[in-house]
Amino acid sequence: MLGGILLAASLALLLWGVPEGEARQESRPTFATQERGGFARGRIIVGLERGTPESALRALNRRNGASVERNIPGTRVRVVDLPRGLSVEAALRRYRGSPGIDYAEPDFLLRPSREPDDPHYPKLYGLNNTGQTGGTPGADIDAPGAWDVATGSKTVVAVIDTGVDVSHPDLEANIWTNGDELPGDGRDNDGNGYIDDVHGYDFFNGDASVYDPGDGDEHGTHVSGTIAAEGDNGIGVAGVNWQARLMVLKFIGPDFGYTSDAAAAIYYAIENGASVINASWGGGGYSQTLKDAIDRAEAAGVLLVAAAGNGGSDGVGDDNDATPFYPSSYDNANVISVAATDDADALAGFSNYGDRSVDLGAPGVGILSTVPGGYAAYSGTSMATPHVTGVAALIKGQNPGMDARQLRDAILESVDEVPSLAGRSATGGRLDASRALGAPNREAVSTSLSLSARPRTLPFGRRTTLSGRLTTASGDPLAGRTVVLQRRPVGSEGFRGFVRLTTAADGTYRLSGVKPRKHTYYRARFPGNGEQEIRGSTSPARRVNVRVRVTLNLNTGLLELGSSRVVRGAVRPRHGGRVTVTIKRNGKVIARRRVSLNDRSRYAFRYRPRRPGTYALSASYPKHRDHLGDRSPWRRFRVTR
Repeated sequence: MLGGILLAASLALLLWGVPEGEARQESRPTFATQERGGFARGRIIVGLERGTPESALRALNRRNGASVERNIPGTRVRVVDLPRGLSVEAALRRYRGSPGIDYAEPDFLLRPSREPDDPHYPKLYGLNNTGQTGGTPGADIDAPGAWDVATGSKTVVAVIDTGVDVSHPDLEANIWTNGDELPGDGRDNDGNGYIDDVHGYDFFNGDASVYDPGDGDEHGTHVSGTIAAEGDNGIGVAGVNWQARLMVLKFIGPDFGYTSDAAAAIYYAIENGASVINASWGGGGYSQTLKDAIDRAEAAGVLLVAAAGNGGSDGVGDDNDATPFYPSSYDNANVISVAATDDADALAGFSNYGDRSVDLGAPGVGILSTVPGGYAAYSGTSMATPHVTGVAALIKGQNPGMDARQLRDAILESVDEVPSLAGRSATGGRLDASRALGAPNREAVSTSLSLSARPRTLPFGRRTTLSGRLTTASGDPLAGRTVVLQRRPVGSEGFRGFVRLTTAADGTYRLSGVKPRKHTYYRARFPGNGEQEIRGSTSPARRVNVRVRVTLNLNTGLLELGSSRVVRGAVRPRHGGRVTVTIKRNGKVIARRRVSLNDRSRYAFRYRPRRPGTYALSASYPKHRDHLGDRSPWRRFRVTR
């Protein structure tokens, strides 16, 4: 019943040869502890506008009890020493609003870059692109910026994949260990249903050996290195998260795995403490088994990061909106679907895409990482996915209380917009680890985004208009910016983008002709702009209610007593059940008749009046989970003797 799931990277393996002697250096320098602290508490930096005399600053300082500590030679920049009792935040408000002051800002603490000393780190353009592979500098996830906030966390990440070489020198320190299980005694010590599951479990072979050289466990090992190869250890490469705990859940053998094993692995991950699941695989059709497992993960607050897929046999990426690729296409609020980009921020030719069904891109072409016995570079959405997983684990480590939905929002609301993903993903952007971690940004401008819907309640088949305005926090309009409109129909989980709009000169945007098929929540999202240092924002959600449309048709001409009329009608959209037809004579209700709808949501019956007079008929349908109920217009006719 369950089909095999093909590896998302089965089309994708571009290998770089890496000299083994160089790759396996064993030098281990001491790890430098990162100091904490954001900025100096007793001073600020002030820049004077051109032409402002020094006397103006001296007068401002006297009013605030401050003084110039020193000048920066050859500039209009002054370091101002603050009096005790005047906070940096309060001083910034006072100086920024004063005449002649160009800017005022904290005196931020700067530290040595957290780039590791791993010898192959310079080749990892996906983490820090300096143009080293001939691509575009900055087409990366900005891992160094994220590492200024956190280099690692002990977040448990389930790698549901092939096996993983747990003895690889760049991975062994970060392999998860089940402390309640005694290795090799043939017993289920912790009572979780699995024997000797010390580092995870092999669902493909049904044993606790999570690495089998004959099974081709390169893929899971490669994915694991991108997530959490040990950083700053003088060996090989560095993962996005230098200290995550890798729970190895093997369900793919030499060529494929099974849906049942994948679902079992997800349940294992949930029950044994994983916060994030990496799913660099996919294929087959919709599976309720897998969907239920993902639903359980969502209920437990576990994030699932999934590869968008690598196209079909032609090696050309497909549109997941038209042909879903599972598990990335499940519409759960805990699923992130990841496309692959290259070293120039272009969408990889093999990568699947989807304006509604694929969330973001991440580097996935020529990604160097760990493999059994060394290092190699692979390509595929499988390689893009662990970049996102590693960032999610970093965020979770900094914010342990975050659930899956919050983790997902933190990642998707902080992307860097890139042209190749516009219209090809819901966010139109590529992963930005630095912004997702909330790395300090001295010049960042806060924004405000509004959304309204008119009308808010409408009959099925009618249209509403969504509009709003994007401004800075101070109310200045932001023109020419991309706003993503998202929707969440009732009964579904998570918002999905469906259209991208550009703000007008006054910061407004407008979309007419929106036709919801059932009650739907709408919201707008501005992802921000990393280069211009403008923060993203999300509007409040607005619900648009949809009424069913009920029709009733009959001949309204005169009717002789003793004759009958055929009454017909329909409910749109299609529903089951019955309509209630109310019948009035001379303005007074004389009967109510319940009539069943057929499989086309239509009804019909013959009505024979018993007395002369003016008759009026109307049909009604009760409210439903997806729609408000409604009543048809009244239809009238006269009956004569």
